[in-house]
Amino acid sequence: MTGVIFDFNGTMFFDEEFQEISWRQFIKDTIGRRITDEEFQEHVHGRNADYTFPLFLGRPLTRQEIMELEEGKERIYRELCLQSEKFRLAPGLERFLDYLADNDIPRTIATASGWNNVRFFFQHLGLGKWFDLGKVVYNDGTIPGKPAPDLFLVSAERIKVPAKECIVFEDSLSGIEAARNAGVRAVVRVDSMRQTNAGTLADEVISDFWNAQEIMNKFFSTCPAGT
Repeated sequence: MTGVIFDFNGTMFFDEEFQEISWRQFIKDTIGRRITDEEFQEHVHGRNADYTFPLFLGRPLTRQEIMELEEGKERIYRELCLQSEKFRLAPGLERFLDYLADNDIPRTIATASGWNNVRFFFQHLGLGKWFDLGKVVYNDGTIPGKPAPDLFLVSAERIKVPAKECIVFEDSLSGIEAARNAGVRAVVRVDSMRQTNAGTLADEVISDFWNAQEIMNKFFSTCPAGT
């Protein structure tokens, strides 16, 4: 059986610009410091709030504190999305998702985003056409974040496909490391970021999803059947 797991931010939606603006603004307003480009690559992209906020604030934080900080930052992010014509799924992705749905190929999303953002994306990008919201794995404070393998292992369980039979689409270094740590069949890096050192760990690199079906078929001889 073939399974497909997608990261979301930077993979399904090319949102580096929105992430950088919202993170820079929020951290500057909160602690009065600037995030460097290097810090973005290592400590923000692909990471969850439980890791990033204690790092930047320089102290341990309670789960409640992290949730409040995360929501403050994400309110800025969501407003930027709604104001931009760039708030849309990655090129070619809708066609690929239609292919997966038409052929009953198990699929889900594994994201470092929190619940409010997941609902926001489903509402405004129509993700319910292709995904079961109940199978999406997100940062709820109980699952270790990337590069730990847990998000992808739980995702594989939810779509009832062994991790070793799943292909993962990711953009960040920590996410690709997490997929590798989960023992998935293949990792495809979506090249959406201006700067990254993640490419060498991936099996394939794409800049859009127009050829995603062909790439997936390279690793799964049973496609398009989902069993």
